[in-house]
Amino acid sequence: MKKRTTSRSQSNSRSTARKRPTGRARPRSRSPLSQEWLKEFLSEMLAVEHGGVELYERALEELAHDELRARLEQYHEQTQRHVELCEEMLNAAGGSEGEMSPGAEAAEHKAQGLLSAQVPEHMKDINNLENLVLAETKDHWNWELLASVMDKIEERDFKKVVTRAVREVRRQENDHLTWAQKMLTKLATEAAQHQPEMEEGEDEEEAGAEQDL
Repeated sequence: MKKRTTSRSQSNSRSTARKRPTGRARPRSRSPLSQEWLKEFLSEMLAVEHGGVELYERALEELAHDELRARLEQYHEQTQRHVELCEEMLNAAGGSEGEMSPGAEAAEHKAQGLLSAQVPEHMKDINNLENLVLAETKDHWNWELLASVMDKIEERDFKKVVTRAVREVRRQENDHLTWAQKMLTKLATEAAQHQPEMEEGEDEEEAGAEQDL
């Protein structure tokens, strides 16, 4: 059996390749955020928060399960504060709350669509919680997206305004969404287990129908 031989030139070239210093990978340059995108997105965030205030107000006006009142009032108050913070960020970005971006207009239409839905009296709490779950899902996503891009904001003072707002609101938004989902599930489960009582007249009609058979 022949031994496998390696030429000296091949050995030297491999050794040289192993010893050759490798250059450091160049850090990727961070692309700055578009200022126009920021203004439009913050305008949309503001519209979503305004819609949230209205949805909390509707839920409180029509509330039948009074055990939910304290938390609804707390989150309504916090959402009003979120409106103020969105206005501050929008102004810091060079925008104005009086001018709505296309995304903001769409958000306003969606909120009004939720508010316009009519349901029977016994379904109002469930319907209002469904509306809050939808609104808070969008709200939560908005703030998470803003948190993920705020490090790319170049203007120092504006970045400080956004950072303070995110730190104040991010956990609250998570609480809003989690609670609304939990309470919606609770009320829906109760409704599924509830057997509506028949009125006395309906009882007699059914009994008479059974005797006729």
